Amino acid sequence: MAASLTPMTRHYILRLLNRGSDTFALAGQSLEKAVGDRENDILNRLESLAPSELAALEMIVRLHRSLAHSGEEDDHQKLQLKSLEEKLRQILGMDFPSESPQDVPSEPVIAVKEQPSLTVAQALDHLNRVSELAQKYLGKVIVANYWRASRPSTSWFADFVVTDDGYITYHGSLAAGKTVVNPTQQQQLETWLVSFVDQCRRILPFFRHDLQKARLSGSSLQPESAITTVADKH
Repeated sequence: MAASLTPMTRHYILRLLNRGSDTFALAGQSLEKAVGDRENDILNRLESLAPSELAALEMIVRLHRSLAHSGEEDDHQKLQLKSLEEKLRQILGMDFPSESPQDVPSEPVIAVKEQPSLTVAQALDHLNRVSELAQKYLGKVIVANYWRASRPSTSWFADFVVTDDGYITYHGSLAAGKTVVNPTQQQQLETWLVSFVDQCRRILPFFRHDLQKARLSGSSLQPESAITTVADKH
């Protein structure tokens, strides 16, 4: 039910979707006094949403407010705001021409003949750096849930524990620094990474771009020295 949305969230959605509209020009106008077909249509759409969609709207509004009040004016921030607004309209079923960039720069991936040995400790370092970046936007609880939901079901992953604050630890028979990952295990770890990044991109469409800016791969665990700039494999 739409009642599960806070009044502030509903008001923010109405004001955002009617930005520039004469029918909702007064930013301080309350929901009870909202008039016009467009406002009523938005409220009716909110009433019909499932709980999971309402939760997504709460998250989108929180991120949009945070970005809008960050004081930054760069192009990347503007693209993030537009992408969040597009996601909002998609959830509400409101079609409109997309203004999001069609070609996000691809990130570097492995392109070498012989890949260096990878230890569990190195893999964990990369995964947890990706996790820390996601936590800045989504918070520790949501990030921890995304890691758990996307973790492969093979028995080897029983040695990996996702803590409540969104980090991954290893509890194998050998220390993480002494445990070398074989090719199959590396592929499974990278599958986990890709699945996690895809989960984040449901709310943060530009998360892959943010990873690139932080010099982190969203699909490979290899050290940066083994990475060349080619098309992303995912």
